[in-house]
Amino acid sequence: MQSNLIQSKVMTVEEVFTGRQYRLDTYQREFTWGRSDVRRLIDDLRKKFSANWRLEHDRTRVARYQPYFLGPYVYHEEDRTTYLVDGQQRITTLHLMLIYLRELLRAQDLEDEAGRLTSLIKSRKYGRSVHTLDIPDRSVFLEEVFTEKGFSLPDDAPGALRKLWEASCVFQEEFPEELRGDALPYFVDWLLEGVCLVGIQAGTSEQGWEIYESMNDRGVRLGPIDLLKSFLLSKIDKAPDGADKVWRRTVSELAAVDVNAPSDFLKTFLIARFARIPTSDDSSSTDVEKISGPFHTWVKENASALGLIRSSDHRALIDELEIYANHYRTLAAAARAYVPDLASVFFNAYNGMSIQTAPVLAAVHPRDSLATCKAKAKLVADYLDLVLVRRLVNDLPCSPADLDQEAVRLVGLLRGGLDVSRLREVLAEEIARLPYDFDAMKTYGLRSNNSRQVRYLLARLTGFVESSCSRSDEMGAYLDGRRPFEIEHIWANRFERYQPETKKRPVFDSYRNRLGALLLLKKSDNASYQDLPYEEKVDYYQRQNHLAGSLHVKHRERNPDFNKFVRTRKLDGLLRPFPKFTMSAIEERQKLYQKLCEIVWDPAAAFGTPAIPTQRVDRSRTRTRARYDVAITDLVAKGMLPQGVQLVGSRRGVRFGAEVLDDGRIRVDSGETFGSLSAAGEFVLQSQSCAGWNFWRARLGDHEVKLVDVRREALEQGLV
Repeated sequence: MQSNLIQSKVMTVEEVFTGRQYRLDTYQREFTWGRSDVRRLIDDLRKKFSANWRLEHDRTRVARYQPYFLGPYVYHEEDRTTYLVDGQQRITTLHLMLIYLRELLRAQDLEDEAGRLTSLIKSRKYGRSVHTLDIPDRSVFLEEVFTEKGFSLPDDAPGALRKLWEASCVFQEEFPEELRGDALPYFVDWLLEGVCLVGIQAGTSEQGWEIYESMNDRGVRLGPIDLLKSFLLSKIDKAPDGADKVWRRTVSELAAVDVNAPSDFLKTFLIARFARIPTSDDSSSTDVEKISGPFHTWVKENASALGLIRSSDHRALIDELEIYANHYRTLAAAARAYVPDLASVFFNAYNGMSIQTAPVLAAVHPRDSLATCKAKAKLVADYLDLVLVRRLVNDLPCSPADLDQEAVRLVGLLRGGLDVSRLREVLAEEIARLPYDFDAMKTYGLRSNNSRQVRYLLARLTGFVESSCSRSDEMGAYLDGRRPFEIEHIWANRFERYQPETKKRPVFDSYRNRLGALLLLKKSDNASYQDLPYEEKVDYYQRQNHLAGSLHVKHRERNPDFNKFVRTRKLDGLLRPFPKFTMSAIEERQKLYQKLCEIVWDPAAAFGTPAIPTQRVDRSRTRTRARYDVAITDLVAKGMLPQGVQLVGSRRGVRFGAEVLDDGRIRVDSGETFGSLSAAGEFVLQSQSCAGWNFWRARLGDHEVKLVDVRREALEQGLV
């Protein structure tokens, strides 16, 4: 009898994956998490870890970091195998994260730490290597996914494998830079020893099924939505049934859009209408953080500030929720499926902005019509899209968390039901203050961790030229998650073919990956070209989109719409053919792409010219301070480093050079500029990960000093 009792135990992530072989029980559903679920897990871990970590910490300090609870999972054991009953989504995602982190550790030459993860990822059983999460359909995927070769998703891949592949893309494309750099070994230590789950062990498979049913089907588990409803209705004296009907109708209509829409809407509404928004760039909003959790508690604690005094106030809030929910549903639909009228809403959702609707709802008045709401939504979404694109071409932070922070900042500016004209003026003034534009695009290109962003840029530019030439709008297909379109390198990866022009491999890699040397083509066509020479591929390019076809000398023949576009936009000198695609041709195409960016994201076209000239905000120090407390510009300002200090890095006998620009950006020898030391290191190393402060050394006279040591000395002297 004792052996059949249900038992529970708190286990760290390391304990969860040590000495076990997991499989799925027959009634356990397949992996279903989407990109937003994976993003949310990563961001939750990032926020908890970053609240504790400092670069100057010794790694033993990690043992004192605040732990993080990931929730329960249910399992039973049989024949030395652990069968997952409930919690597969988190266990699977954690397993995938361990594989990804192992590759980052290897990129930093941290082989001992990588080996520690390998023992959790897989084990040797009966002469063969077995993944800890042993599901046969996934084995090839798990072996290849984060390797240099990568995993090619079959067109007929089953749904669960496709979801796994999408989750892996989130890690590769969106994993926070701050966790890939100097913080990486600390984060891995904390993840393994400070993040925990509660394992609930059933004695038998039947018990596991009973627990699964009780956790998923039986009883009423009151969440924040139910508790907020209960709180509001309990304060209504007259006709609470009417308010209840409004609430239920509102929640039901939201749930029809997406299972998470009711909760997401309520959080967004509370942030948009009531949350206190900090004014400093370096501040975080406690209100926003609390609303993102159990928001019903925040409402109760702030009832007076929300104007919830009388019974009628509570009823009015429920009625207001219904009005804003109708607008929210329109925006949620636009975020899920591409529609030209609200294209930027779709684009922002593609780029991971989870609360882009908050500034929209902040600007909307309860009496606004649907048409007015859509007009305001277009302006706000266009602004956020412009900010994203300018940030990414300047190598500034543009992760979903960074973009959401910008959306929250906007909330404080737009509250009060601005009319459309005034909203346009406010956003025009904000754009004029942006400290970055497209001038830094000279060397921008594809790197180890920005393929999704580069694909987005190519899609927007390709789509703009196509639609301007009277071809169909294919933006939905260009950005389809199944990736029917892929990035094409015009130069094949054949260094010897481009001698003696490129001379050195780093120069070849730099030019080959620049935006001007890339196209967006159908996946099937891209695969068929393989490493054909340019002189052969260009004939195939002519049959593709106009950006690709324009490389061919005959593309302008019998092509009136294209010729008109070139003349109207004054692109004759840039949008032209190249019989041979040399380094100078890449530089010319880079200028073309920059010009197209300036046209597509022309603020004057969408927002007009600000009525009052504004001064650009200097955010050079905040670029890295949010992540490390000390920016390299602080060390220069305090005399610890000279202006324009030269940097040196080395790995396996190869030396790399860079310099610090006046605005704090790092320019490497091949000309590319980066917003952080880690990003610059990743580029020169052609790596997914680099501990920037530890990798780079400052050249001071006849000796070199690690930047992390300069930083430590400045802290010890109290200079920063």
